[in-house]
Amino acid sequence: MRIALLAPLVSPIAPPFLGGAQAILYDLARSLTDHGHDVTLYAAAGSDIPGVQMVSTGIDSATLAGYQVQPQQLSRSTQRPEETPMARAFAHIYDLIARNAAEYDLVHAHAWDWAAFAYARRQPLPVVHTLHLPALDPLILDALASTAPAHGAPVRLVTVSRACAATYAPRARIDAVIYDGVDVDRMPANLIWGATYYLLYAGRISPEKGVFDAIRIAGRAKRPLVIAGPIYDQAYFDERVTPYLDRADTGVTYFGAVTRERLWDLMANAEAQLCPIQWDEPFGLTACEAQATGTPVIGYARGGLREVVDSGRTGWLVAPGQVDQAAEAVGQAQTLDRHACREWIERRFRLDAMTEAYLRFYDETLGMSRV
Repeated sequence: MRIALLAPLVSPIAPPFLGGAQAILYDLARSLTDHGHDVTLYAAAGSDIPGVQMVSTGIDSATLAGYQVQPQQLSRSTQRPEETPMARAFAHIYDLIARNAAEYDLVHAHAWDWAAFAYARRQPLPVVHTLHLPALDPLILDALASTAPAHGAPVRLVTVSRACAATYAPRARIDAVIYDGVDVDRMPANLIWGATYYLLYAGRISPEKGVFDAIRIAGRAKRPLVIAGPIYDQAYFDERVTPYLDRADTGVTYFGAVTRERLWDLMANAEAQLCPIQWDEPFGLTACEAQATGTPVIGYARGGLREVVDSGRTGWLVAPGQVDQAAEAVGQAQTLDRHACREWIERRFRLDAMTEAYLRFYDETLGMSRV
């Protein structure tokens, strides 16, 4: 199969990754290639996936930094959506794909931007969109409503959890739920409890991810906290994180954006990973990765995290905002079986399983286009 992958444009697709969507796209591209398929990536300059063909789009992600999605701070600009730099970037990419359409069977888009959906029919190929975020933006919902295959090649929608799919009803039909997958075989496993551990927060630094609550939970549990991830919202970091860093009375350390290998090592040696999310998490990739290393997850029962964590067996999910309950759960973390954490991910969230599910969905989509 010949697949054109369309990436989010706010950062290159190369480690260290800005977020889970970028990491999943990187892994999927490599896995599809390993399965014998021909993969071409359309992405911002600086993207690099070994074994995957890159198209030089000429797009500098730094010029689009102001258009990063801030899920809790969506604002309606007075600027028409088709006049934004992001829209012009996607128009350019879809025109590139159209000129090379004979080289591909379909397009698989991973970008969550209005133009990525609105301009999908600028080229003649079937399009699969994976929605890595819940239904937040009215403009995007309007664009999704127009993707029904009334004529020509189908445009079909996938999302990454049942919880995320539910946020789109009834405005848009989700054609499939395909869980993200992790390359368990590449990840270290620490399956034996030791004497002392730290807690870990892993992920982008932005309000919806709940790093401030992670600091509060660690403080009440009297555990040191390691924070690893890129700063997505600098003002939030300065206000909510910086005051607690490198102080003896807080035990909070910020490692910055680290490589995946370093992140997995941090996960494997943590007592628990904290995921006190402040929104309906679409999936929970870092929670999935932590469990794969044998580390339980403690967080809030919201969104897709309820599908990723087997609460009571591979971690605990407490009611949203219940910092004290989460801190109490930290004290029970070592009663859990680290083997069970890894086995849970091996059974349900392997990279190969995700890849094979997408290949089946591609086949189904191509069958529709030939009818």
